Amino acid sequence: MKNKSIYPWVVVALLWVVALLNYMDRQMLSTMQEAMKVDIVELNKAEAFGALMAIFLWIYGFMSPVAGIIADRMSRKWLVIGSLFVWSAVTFLMGYADSFHELYWLRAVMGVSEALYIPSALSLIADWHEGKSRSLAIGVHMTGLYMGQAIGGFGATAAAAFSWQATFHWFGIVGIVYSVILIAFLHENPIHNFSVKNVNERLKE
Repeated sequence: MKNKSIYPWVVVALLWVVALLNYMDRQMLSTMQEAMKVDIVELNKAEAFGALMAIFLWIYGFMSPVAGIIADRMSRKWLVIGSLFVWSAVTFLMGYADSFHELYWLRAVMGVSEALYIPSALSLIADWHEGKSRSLAIGVHMTGLYMGQAIGGFGATAAAAFSWQATFHWFGIVGIVYSVILIAFLHENPIHNFSVKNVNERLKE
């Protein structure tokens, strides 16, 4: 599985799906506003909807460098899995929200959990692609972000076909299930782990 020539690209493929889910889950809310404001009347106000967008971005922006610090000190594998699980659970729970305040706090939690993903994922890819393939690997991974944003744009279509609640539920379930799959198939680069261990041992001397 960890063939030197194949597994680095398996990592990119695995993280590509996570990147897609990352941007898809954050994008869905903006496309389903019309369907949601029937049940949550506060969303009829532009100020309220803007606040939902703002709280996510403020927290995401603040947490990004913090997430980088954390990713330098912890297992990137488990940060990726943990962040995916949490934001997918948040997406699932948004289907049960029946007030603006519930949506507001769920978006805040999503901002924290999604911010943890990018630094961990890019660091993990960089470890597995140490040669000339690094830039290509990161570029391929980035396409997952934009594909997720594009698919998230169909949230309104899904909400019209089913309901906005069911749309959040199903996309949340997909992310939760995929986070479990990653436990078995996503791995840290053993060379990186060895290097970190050596550094820690030297610091203790």
